[in-house]
Amino acid sequence: MLQSSGEDEGEDRPPWHWIALGAVAIFLVWLPLAGLANTLLLRALEPTGDAAAPPSARLATLALINVLAFVISAVAGGYLVGRFGGRAGRREAAASGAAVAAIAWAFALAQGALAGALGSAFLLVVMAAIGCAAAYAGGVAGLRRRAAAGAPRPGG
Repeated sequence: MLQSSGEDEGEDRPPWHWIALGAVAIFLVWLPLAGLANTLLLRALEPTGDAAAPPSARLATLALINVLAFVISAVAGGYLVGRFGGRAGRREAAASGAAVAAIAWAFALAQGALAGALGSAFLLVVMAAIGCAAAYAGGVAGLRRRAAAGAPRPGG
């Protein structure tokens, strides 16, 4: 499925293609994982009489769970790029994490979920840093797995 077919048989995809493939993989893992995590977490944090969690604690818990879902997904997408990416490597894996962060940030901005220019810019920087670092780590793990399987490592 990831290999090209037809007359290009045997040719590698250009490394930049793997940025898009890694980004799609991250979204495919992140969206269902975040949906499941949020559903379970919201049920667990529903107010029950007097013992309701303070709103700031609920918000912090939701944010932490969503960051964790994003990290797991970025590692998985980066691993895909590192393991099967041909000439693509750590840089392309990290770029896919940054691309997903930027796309998710743009969706949140378009829906009006972000308020204030400074807060929005800060959120973009934080999300891009988390996405880059996690996908880079996944790319490193994928490259190690590729090397263990005897496939050549890329230059990047």
